[in-house]
Order: sequence, then C-alpha cells, then structure tokens
Amino acid sequence: MYSGNSEIKKKVTFILAAAGQGKRMNLNSPKQFLDYKGEPLFYSSLKIAFDNKYIDDIIIVTNKENLNFMVKYCQDKNLFSKVKYIVEGGSERQYSIYNAIKKIENTDIVIIQDSARPFLKDKYIEESLKILDDDCDGAVIGVKCKDTIKIIDENGMVVETPNRNSLIMVHTPQTFKFEILKKAHQMAEEKNILATDDASLVEMISGKIKIIYGDYDNIKITVQEDLKFLK
Repeated sequence: MYSGNSEIKKKVTFILAAAGQGKRMNLNSPKQFLDYKGEPLFYSSLKIAFDNKYIDDIIIVTNKENLNFMVKYCQDKNLFSKVKYIVEGGSERQYSIYNAIKKIENTDIVIIQDSARPFLKDKYIEESLKILDDDCDGAVIGVKCKDTIKIIDENGMVVETPNRNSLIMVHTPQTFKFEILKKAHQMAEEKNILATDDASLVEMISGKIKIIYGDYDNIKITVQEDLKFLK
C-alpha cells in the first residue's frame, strides 16, 4: 500500500513482463532466463518488487512453455505471498501486459517492469508513486539522449534531425493509475493498435505522463553486446 502524504492508502500491483522471445539475442532460450549472479535474469526485478514495502501484489507474465518452471521457481523461493498470478503471455509484449491487466480485480496503481531490465531500483518505484496525482496519470523512467538522432526515410536518407534536448530514451518501470491504463489497453484492442510501450497507449487517450530521470545503467538486455553488463 502507498499513501505518501495522504491518509488514503492506495493498492499497488506490479506486473513483471517475462514473456519475451529474445529474437534479437539469437539465443536458445529467452533472455529473461539468462544466468545473472546465480539466478535467472528476471529474478533481479522480481526480488526488488517482492521486498518493496509499497507493492502489494505481483503478476508475472511468461511464455507458455515456461509457465510450469515459473510456478515451481516461485514456490521454491516462497514468493506466492505476493505473487498472485502467473499468466501466459501473448504474441506481442502489449498483449502480454493486457493479459495481466485482465487478471487484476482491485488495485489503484500498476507498475510495469521489463524482466530483461535487471537494474531496477527502489527509488524508481517510490519516485513514480509520489508523482501520481490529479495532474499526472503515469510516470515513466527515462534518460536524456546523449547522441544525435536522425530520422530517415525508407531509402536511408536523412529527412530530419530533431533537437536531442527534447528527446528521452524511455525505460521501465512505467507506473500508471490502474483505471486509465486498463482503458488504454481496451482502446488498443478495439482499434487494433500496437504500441511499443504502455505509456504510448495512455497518451493516445489523453493521459498525462511525466518523465522521471533515471540512470544510464538501467539498461535492457537486448542484443549480444549487452551481455557484458551481466558480468
């Protein structure tokens, strides 16, 4: 539960997205199951969420073929006091998150975290919860672009160079008021819209999203070159 400066306590649900296929890694198994400090990679974020005092419930979304493994893993780690559901993922990340959302019966705030982003910090969770108010529907961790960005056409020709001072590289966690997040995913299903992150969907229904500046080491393990960060 989170109350901040208010006497009203808000229930917080944490969704761990662990259903990725890891296609860009060219590995035999999904990247969220890579070994990191003697545990599967997804456990880094899961442990932070389990120990965090503000998070009430956890929902894990994983691949169909790994459901049994995930259940046994959570049993062995005694995590089911907080882990309420282990849900089968969809063909896209967005569908996986929506599968988890549909399992939620009663909550106020939802935090979404990529399991392949193992450097989650408690401060990201607390700072995100603090800024959700009447003027803010969601909070997203991100960092300023350090490189110049070019927009190109289908032939690889540069058509625009945006001002990098207004560009943010978006990370997770992404934190939202539950009702607007649910409404955004319902809209996406009805209109057959596929976005690359949950904040984009909330923005499409006029939700107000605020950026919280994070750290450059909060990387997502995406390509082979990223494996060096796990050593």
